[in-house]
Amino acid sequence: MPGVPAATVLRLYDEGVDALVAAAAALGPGDWGRPACGTWTAGDVARHVLAVAQWYEDWLDRAQRGDAAPPFGVAELAARNAAALEELPGLDGAGAVSWFATVARRYRARLPGQWDLPYGYPRGTVTAGLHAGTAACEWHLHAWDLAHAAGLGHRPSDPAALYAAAGSCLAAAEGGVRGRVAAALIPLGAHLRPWEALLRRSGRAPGPDD
Repeated sequence: MPGVPAATVLRLYDEGVDALVAAAAALGPGDWGRPACGTWTAGDVARHVLAVAQWYEDWLDRAQRGDAAPPFGVAELAARNAAALEELPGLDGAGAVSWFATVARRYRARLPGQWDLPYGYPRGTVTAGLHAGTAACEWHLHAWDLAHAAGLGHRPSDPAALYAAAGSCLAAAEGGVRGRVAAALIPLGAHLRPWEALLRRSGRAPGPDD
């Protein structure tokens, strides 16, 4: 499986968190109701990334206790996302992103010492280090959402490495023949407009500045 160095994954993770914070700073108090991601407003995206960062901490806690089973199935993800938003209805967008940054950076500080720890997430069981690639991708995609809500653009510094890191996690979770095929195709995808591919696969429409 194509490997992305841990230092590169962590740098992309940090960059995604910083990009979310920067995009949030570009939104004024009256801008958080703007469309940002499907039916979600910018405020919804802010509350979502906070909830996801909290999930990541919970999942790492479980892994450290020896439980690497998926916390819930991927089929439940949409319902879980909706429920998480309902639990934070009174939190404004700026406050949610500030809280998110605290949680996400705290989680990141734990990762180097737990890199090879078996770790369950909704798509399967991987390692904490492989999942960090998915986390980095999550932050960059939602940074793009908030940046577009602010009339700006966002692009990671190393789209090929981000694509490979996220793809490696998905391939490992898939396992078997399908996982091996997916892993074999990662180098090709990483060289064919990888950021645009990540945007399209996540339901986003890249523009000329992306």
